[in-house]
Amino acid sequence: MPLRSLLRFAGLAGLLVCPSPLVYAGTDTTNITPVVDKKMPSFWNQQYMLGTWNGERTRLANEGITFDINDIGDFQADVAGSQTHHATYFGRFRASTDIDFNKLANFNGEFFASAIWQYGPNLSGKYLNVNTLTSSIAGEDSLRLDQFWYQQGFADNMLKIKLGQVAAVNEFGATDFFDILFNDELGYAPNALFNTKQPFSPAGKPGIIVTGDLSDLTPGLYVKAGVFTAYNNPYNPDAHGFNYGNDFDHGAVGSFELGYVEQKTNYPGSYKLGVNANGLAIYTNPATGQNYSGDYTAYGLAQKTVYHPTDATGKLEKEKGLDLLFEVLGGPGDRNPLQFEVTSGARYTGLIPGRDKDKVGFGVIYSQNGSAASQAYQIANGRGLGGETTVEIDYQYNPTPWFSLQPDTQFIMDPGGDSSRSLIIVMGLRTIVRF
Repeated sequence: MPLRSLLRFAGLAGLLVCPSPLVYAGTDTTNITPVVDKKMPSFWNQQYMLGTWNGERTRLANEGITFDINDIGDFQADVAGSQTHHATYFGRFRASTDIDFNKLANFNGEFFASAIWQYGPNLSGKYLNVNTLTSSIAGEDSLRLDQFWYQQGFADNMLKIKLGQVAAVNEFGATDFFDILFNDELGYAPNALFNTKQPFSPAGKPGIIVTGDLSDLTPGLYVKAGVFTAYNNPYNPDAHGFNYGNDFDHGAVGSFELGYVEQKTNYPGSYKLGVNANGLAIYTNPATGQNYSGDYTAYGLAQKTVYHPTDATGKLEKEKGLDLLFEVLGGPGDRNPLQFEVTSGARYTGLIPGRDKDKVGFGVIYSQNGSAASQAYQIANGRGLGGETTVEIDYQYNPTPWFSLQPDTQFIMDPGGDSSRSLIIVMGLRTIVRF
């Protein structure tokens, strides 16, 4: 390893172990794709607001050490519905670093660390009593270590093992539509996926993931499995991501996924079938009080680019076009607040002439309440619960590669699955700054 690289690596390690606020915002922001205009390398055209740190950031990236620092803020207000109306602002500041040892030291390894500071009230979680989270970054006020893991590849990357503090949801059932859709079900992962209490971002937990490349059978085919500690409350007592004292008191989550990623095509797509299971956690039927041991969630997900426009010469404009998302999942209704969900979304990049990097998003979510939750509600209120439907539409305006402004509107029908409740309309504005 060159001496210069060794010194940089040592300095980076010092940053990671010192108690400086190295923080990384909420959902997996590897999905926030920066837009770069290479023709005019000025303040308004550079990838990050703070630039290349006088070229040092670029030199480190060329040697395999990259940094991502961003702040995402969601202002939201429920402007219609029978509930008392509120306006909230929730933000997440996140910083992460990734070391590619293929570039840095010529061996097949990767190290990743991230942490977050999240702040503000959660509109849907605190005030609306609905099945979905209207913000994909909403959570609890916290300053915490999110992920901290090392991944080693073997046999020319045919086998990869990831070990450390991981966010299992990111790898087993999450979507990649965080860059455009506000609602958590579409922008990150459906709520029913959390039934088995597998760790999520920003509340990573100890675990291991093993991925096998099956491309010798079919190019693009893979299989993946993982085991993680579960939780009761992901933020308590582990308020900062360093308290592992009770991580093994609530069972272990096992995850399995079989997936296929289309290879060498102008219209890429990915398709996944998976299951998450927790055999030891205890769940209580809210209607009868009966306790159950164990839970599972099964899911199927498809994401596909289906259209690219052509330019005046007939050449495909691959940075523009339409992407589609569809996911269905479910679990036992006798112990879970949600027993079935279907989510679908569409994302179009470059729809408006002259705004090639802007995006339009549209999504629909249907969430079916668990049978036991519906029975308990009927006992208390004289009527059961059905399903909730949410429709979302938004637009992301990218005036610079490092700043996005995103207005959003969501229509929540039969809130919480209660058909007697009136339509809720939530309007929001998201800002993203990439430092």
